[in-house]
Amino acid sequence: MVTAAAPTISRQAVFPERGVIEVTTIEVPSPAADQLLMRVRRVGICATDLHLLEGHIGDPFPLVPGHEFVGEVAAIGGEAARRRGLAVGDRIAVEMLLPCGACSRCAEGRYNLCDRDDPAGGAPVGREYGVNIPRTAAPGLWGGYADYLHVPSEAIVHRLPDSIPWDTAALVEPLAVSFRAVQRGRVAEGDTVVVIGPGPVGLLISAAAKIAGAARVVMVGTRPNRLDLARRFGTDATIDSRSVDDVRDAVAEELGGLADVVIEIAGVTAAQSLAVTLVRRGGRVVLAGACGWGADVTFGADRDLLTREIDVLPSFLSAGGYEPAIAALADAAYPYAALVTHRFPLEQVRDAYDVVREKRDDVIKAVLVLAD
Repeated sequence: MVTAAAPTISRQAVFPERGVIEVTTIEVPSPAADQLLMRVRRVGICATDLHLLEGHIGDPFPLVPGHEFVGEVAAIGGEAARRRGLAVGDRIAVEMLLPCGACSRCAEGRYNLCDRDDPAGGAPVGREYGVNIPRTAAPGLWGGYADYLHVPSEAIVHRLPDSIPWDTAALVEPLAVSFRAVQRGRVAEGDTVVVIGPGPVGLLISAAAKIAGAARVVMVGTRPNRLDLARRFGTDATIDSRSVDDVRDAVAEELGGLADVVIEIAGVTAAQSLAVTLVRRGGRVVLAGACGWGADVTFGADRDLLTREIDVLPSFLSAGGYEPAIAALADAAYPYAALVTHRFPLEQVRDAYDVVREKRDDVIKAVLVLAD
């Protein structure tokens, strides 16, 4: 039994091949008993989407991109309705990861490393919405740049409170990524934290660190408008790396010493090298920014790691981050809506990409509006 009839057609933005974006349509089948169909309301445009279009992340074409999506239940199978406690019209966020739930990594809560998607074990199975599941995989509804999204039984689904506006709700995935980075850094009450990179996720990491109990947060970056905005997201002090002689000295002056935790989210190799110089002996460095996926990671002299026993902790995706992210958006202690500066209909996706790629008009976060 399917609760509510499924729609028959969905619009989609598709990457048929590298460098090409098309807006087209696809037929929408009814969900099976253990599945549901999501009506996408908003989807955020992420730098990863641009990397995918340019062919920097594998060869997933043809691909429907979009992994920062939120919406509501459009149709649901009877088994899924009973198991999930959901009904048509319920507001939901679906995690981008589709883990198996049975392997060792899933059992320990690190389902972002699901062995089902481990290239070391053979050809990886596409398990990330909008990233590595091609449109040719039935039913072809695997990305958020679309009216509808297929949600199988293994998908991780969260309820969204009615109090969170759709534009703000579109931040749940990047905020979940932020909480994952903070969790990886073991940020605790009283810690001092440096965040390198005041992009959308960097600003959200600042807020997540404060929510986790950080005593002071310092934001390092190069864009004055972003640094100014960081103060509204829990940052206590900002450092423009172009306007100081030595970032390390500036951090030490602000914190009275080097940081307990440094989180790099700038996505450039220079920021990774800088991160190690800003952390205290025995401190933690979290690498959360992707440097084009093919870059070599370097930290300068090995003494920075060995003699100071620095923990280097990569943070990948958003496992375990959705629940605190939804709670934070509902609590509204920070002005999350201020991050969503640009809204585009699906048909203007190319214009949206130009704005994001070229950083026009003081863009911070752009979203596609599928339905109001």
